[in-house]
Amino acid sequence: MRRPRSAGRRLIAFATVAALATAGGVATAPGVLAAPGGDPSSEGSWSVPFEEGGAETPRCEVVPSDNPGDTRDRLRCKLAAVTTAALPDGRILYGNGIESEENAEESVVPALSAEARDGRTRVLDLRDGTPSWSTPENETTDGDNPTIESGRTSDDCLTDAPFGVAGVPGRGGDGLVGSVNEQLGGPAAEPTCAPDDVPLNDGDIFCADIAQLPDGRNLLVGGTDWYNEPSILEKADGDPLNVGVIELEGLRSARTFDSKTDRWDATAPMKFGRWYPSVTTMPDGRMTVVSGTVKLIKSTQGSQVRRTETYDPASEQWTEDYTGPASEKTLPQNARMYLTPNGKIFYSGDGQMFGPFGQAVDEALFAQQGFFNPETKEWENTGITLPRSSPASVALPMKAPYDSMTILRAGGTFGPPPGTYVGTPTTTLTTVDKAGNVTNTPGPTLAEGRWFTQPTPLPDGKVLLTSGARNDEVVFPGGELPVKQPELYDPASNSFTAMALPERARTYHNNALLLPNGQVLVGGNSPISLGYSVQRDAVPGVTGNNDKDPSFEIFSPPYLHKGDRPGIDGVQKGIAWGEDFAVRTDDASSIDKVVLMRMPSPQRVMDNDTRTRELPFTKENEGGLRASAPQDGVAAPPGYYYYLFVNRSDGDGGSVPSVARIVKVSDRSDRAEAIQPMGPETVEGFEPNGATRTEANTLLGNPPNPLETPTVPGQRDPLGVPPGVPGVTEPVPDTTGSGIGEGEPNLNGDGTEPEQGPPGGVTQEPEPGLLPKLPLGGSETRRRPRAGHHRRTPRTRS
Repeated sequence: MRRPRSAGRRLIAFATVAALATAGGVATAPGVLAAPGGDPSSEGSWSVPFEEGGAETPRCEVVPSDNPGDTRDRLRCKLAAVTTAALPDGRILYGNGIESEENAEESVVPALSAEARDGRTRVLDLRDGTPSWSTPENETTDGDNPTIESGRTSDDCLTDAPFGVAGVPGRGGDGLVGSVNEQLGGPAAEPTCAPDDVPLNDGDIFCADIAQLPDGRNLLVGGTDWYNEPSILEKADGDPLNVGVIELEGLRSARTFDSKTDRWDATAPMKFGRWYPSVTTMPDGRMTVVSGTVKLIKSTQGSQVRRTETYDPASEQWTEDYTGPASEKTLPQNARMYLTPNGKIFYSGDGQMFGPFGQAVDEALFAQQGFFNPETKEWENTGITLPRSSPASVALPMKAPYDSMTILRAGGTFGPPPGTYVGTPTTTLTTVDKAGNVTNTPGPTLAEGRWFTQPTPLPDGKVLLTSGARNDEVVFPGGELPVKQPELYDPASNSFTAMALPERARTYHNNALLLPNGQVLVGGNSPISLGYSVQRDAVPGVTGNNDKDPSFEIFSPPYLHKGDRPGIDGVQKGIAWGEDFAVRTDDASSIDKVVLMRMPSPQRVMDNDTRTRELPFTKENEGGLRASAPQDGVAAPPGYYYYLFVNRSDGDGGSVPSVARIVKVSDRSDRAEAIQPMGPETVEGFEPNGATRTEANTLLGNPPNPLETPTVPGQRDPLGVPPGVPGVTEPVPDTTGSGIGEGEPNLNGDGTEPEQGPPGGVTQEPEPGLLPKLPLGGSETRRRPRAGHHRRTPRTRS
């Protein structure tokens, strides 16, 4: 019989040293923030933030417990966009990060695994200029940990599978130990023992990677199974609190999302569990995954997974790519990988190098750049670089014959762990040619050092950098200093330019992607709890907001403020490699670029499949264009996932893009008409629905920020926003006669008076710990266990 244990104390890292008050205002329609005297044609502009449920619904709701032995109500909050992908119909798929972290009351180490849940997903539709949300049929996807045995507890693992608990020897490829053991002829053993613990936390999409298959579906690979190892007390068993040591196991799971049905389906699992892997599309449409960690916290393998696997969409099966020791390479988590002009996958020397415990005993070799050859299934090492942890990494535009690729590697921190802590402002331009030659050249300096910044390629050839922090948040969560200043990189001038400021700061697990109308959707922010303890702001208004931010903002680049845009009147839906095809436009005489861009699927500031191709074209007598498609799958891997833009010169060395058509590139043509999912009117006519406020969440705050009264954008920014910015530091003057923006700051963004309680007509004081049910995309309906999911029966005490 277990001895009773006293209740644990919260592990608070350090106390609040300041609490800064905020004041607010709102922007008038069409909901654009811009600094006074600023020039949107050089700085761009931002929409006000918006989110699922809008400003009138609090960020979180209280729901009944889903644990059989725990009657405590739980918080369920709106999703923060950590993983996103543009769908073939123009909508946006996104998924949450660190689902249900708000419920880890005893701090991260003993409670997060027990309280975490599988991440939920949403589909955001912006096609008509008004945001709307829908919930996939199975919002938490379809892919539990396939290594779980029904009814097996953590106690059982200690007796039945001690090697799995120890994590060694493992198998060849699991890590350095497993591979050395195999080469020495030692017996293999499973590298983990995943218990059948609390329900609905065995198939989390957190730390999975996403890519787009040739048929338009999305493939999500890896992820997280949360459990305590050892598990001493669990509320799911009727214990008064959670006591144990957190573990995160990399999932073998793979699942696909089909936009035609809006549902997830499990496909064949991988051989290796992978937490934080990287997926890259091959020239034939197969998908190759590298790296990822089998078991994160109590890792004994000495490195990440050392072997690659390749997924064949036709057979829906994985193949381990192994012919011998040369098929293995030590890599960081989330390794930056690119399909380069030589037809091989190139490791640039970057990744997420501190997990924590994502290090490797041979991590000095993270500096060794190299190619994975899909023909020989072996690695070919090239030069040495100064490795970067969590930089902005993106492939720059290429022109025919597409025989040289340059990768911008900007910011991040230097070196394998312990490395540096403060983000660097330096950049590197790494160029790979068709012969496999690699050169690393210093690039221009950023305005400030930044870590975990999202790069977004734009159709004019430039790259937008958004969000991030001045220092590595993973080293000490909650102590990061946000970077709000966006920067725009111009390859032509090899320089950076500061852009207009957004309202929200987004540090860790942020995201951004290009929309078909040429705007950039920016979202995310799902930080780790303060000091690996509980969710509280360290220094409110100075350090990062320690709560998730479910809001989005839309950036309109400078080219959207430079006059009329050209238009595509028609183009075929399917384009064959090497084909000459017609682009119908009334603006043929002004067109100076035809651009083909891979539709984005970024996951936590990384998208290995980014590629922008400037197509050769001629102007025809009748006023149209004839463009030439890339010659093969090396230049343009097959898929129903390309934006096609035509650009006119802006007369100042830049260009103004059309809205995009979505086309498929493969080995065959399709003369049906390509869709234009968004019209140009969605830029100026965008109608946001507001967002909940990001306000101070102090160590003494009770309840925490997610239950505070929601408000609208317009808070004072203590991190450097110039004073006098309408919609940010003061109300926007009423120039329309609408009455919005004058006088006191408005809470709802709809012209109504400020409210002191929850908006939406709730006037009575709610019962302690309870809120009314709120429409968060179907969250009023309690989730049912997925088919085939193991729900553990509470243990009986002896």
